[in-house]
Amino acid sequence: MIFSVTLPAQVAAGADAVAVAGVYSQAFYSGDTVTDIQIVAPAGYPTVNGAATNNVTFSVRQLRAGAVVSTLGTLVLGSGTTLSAEQAVSVPIAVQPILEAGDVLDVLMHQNALGQAISAGLIVSVFVS
Repeated sequence: MIFSVTLPAQVAAGADAVAVAGVYSQAFYSGDTVTDIQIVAPAGYPTVNGAATNNVTFSVRQLRAGAVVSTLGTLVLGSGTTLSAEQAVSVPIAVQPILEAGDVLDVLMHQNALGQAISAGLIVSVFVS
């Protein structure tokens, strides 16, 4: 199963933004292992080059009953990381969750220092099998 969410725009140094990717239900899926997390920009998306200090962090989280249980993976858009149209960027998996029915997967965008503007449309996909 693939949980996907399209992220909203976020201004540099803006408030945190959260987007829900989906609700886990083992009745519909064959497994509960997160195998991959990817961020991809759609066609025509302006290239965003990472920066050492003023950047943005994308965190994929697992929530249960409205509370964060774990952060599955995090990508800091630091130096050497670039988001370009139609090019997938892997998000390192930090924690292998124990998913339960009703768990919610979401993505938190957090601006670091002066931040970095992010246009609407980035797609985050979480692969579960």
